[in-house]
Order: sequence, then structure tokens, then C-alpha cells
Amino acid sequence: MKTEYFKIIKKIKNVDIKSIDLVWFLLFPILNINYIVAANIVESGKNIELGFDRLIPFESIFIIPYIYWYIFITIGLIYILYKSRSEYIKVFIAITIGMSCCYVIYYIFPTQIIRPVVDKSNILNKLVNIIYLKDKPFNCFPSIHVLNTYFIMRYTKFEYNKKYFYYTQTVGVLIILSTVFIKQHFVLDIIASIILCEEIIFLINKIKNESLNKILDLPLRIKNRFDKNNEITY
Repeated sequence: MKTEYFKIIKKIKNVDIKSIDLVWFLLFPILNINYIVAANIVESGKNIELGFDRLIPFESIFIIPYIYWYIFITIGLIYILYKSRSEYIKVFIAITIGMSCCYVIYYIFPTQIIRPVVDKSNILNKLVNIIYLKDKPFNCFPSIHVLNTYFIMRYTKFEYNKKYFYYTQTVGVLIILSTVFIKQHFVLDIIASIILCEEIIFLINKIKNESLNKILDLPLRIKNRFDKNNEITY
């Protein structure tokens, strides 16, 4: 099947396949509409703080990996695409399902975190306050920050590149820890995200490669309807 699939790819002219695959990034702003809606219809939420959460100190230095998350996810997805188109569509399906599950939970089980008052004595504290201002303290369980980070960590393979693998795992752990150290999330938010990720990965591994390939090539098929010079035949 793999050999046949690569033959199909070679038939496509004047098209950078992997560039077209980046169209899947458009899912993020579409999915995130739910985050905005869910945050604005909630006036209060359930506090799921554990005793352990109170033992975790506030550390503004962790705002760095927290903000770096946006770059981490983007680089991670592009790198996975560069190494394996099949793994790329798997991680995008995983993220889409995962974020959708999170938003459903946000609507039916809103949570709230009580944030500390952070002075503006240094640049790190100022950055934390900016995040607090832009991101309302609702809908924390499960954490999308942790969810997407964990998916990138799981779909980055050791055999691709050892150094990049270690980078992904190390930075990924720092990003996950940052969510509790800057008091954006509770420990239960992290645990719920990881459990959800593993369940989704298990389900995706059951999907046949043929089905994954058809999903992956959907943007290309749409493009080819408007481009008679490029045809793909299954």
C-alpha cells in the first residue's frame, strides 16, 4: 500500500504536497471560536483545586515556556509533517478530537481557577499579567495547553532525530509544568489532558492507513477541482 501511495504522489504535478498539507492549520482558529464563546458565557465555575496545588509556588519564570507553547506547537507540527505525512495527519486528527472534547467539557462542566495577585515589578510578572488579562480564569479542565503539547511529544519519534526528540520531550515537560507554576491550571487539568490524549491515540491507531490517507489528501482533492492540470487517482 505504501509503495502504491508514493506512486500516486508522483503523479501530481506542480504541487508541493506538504505545503498543501499546511491547510490543516486552519482548524485552529475554527476550533478556538468555541474557547471564546465558552469563556464568555460562563460567570463562575467549579474549583477543582487539590491540596497539592496549594504546595506549588508561583514562579513567573515559567511564563517563558508557557508563551513558547505557540512556537513549540507550530514547529512540532511542521517537523512531523516533514518527517512523515501519515503521522502528521494522525496528530492533527488527535488534536481536533482532543480540543473538541475539551470544548464540550467546558460547556457542560465549567471550572474556574483563583489566580494570585501578581505585581508588575519585573518583565516576567508583567507578561503573566498580560496572560491573565487576555485569558479569563475559566475552562481549565482539561488543559488544551497540556493536550496539544503532549500530542506533539507523543508523535515526535526518537528515530526521526535524537536531538530533536530530546528537545521536544524536555521543552514539552517545561510547558506542562508552566501551566501550574504560573497558576493557569490545576494538577487535575494536567492529569485529565494526558488521560484524554492516551485514549485518543489508542483510537487513532485503530484507523486504517487507507482512511488516513484519504483524510490527509482532502485539501488536495478540493484544490484539484479548481485546477484541471493536477489530477489524483486512487
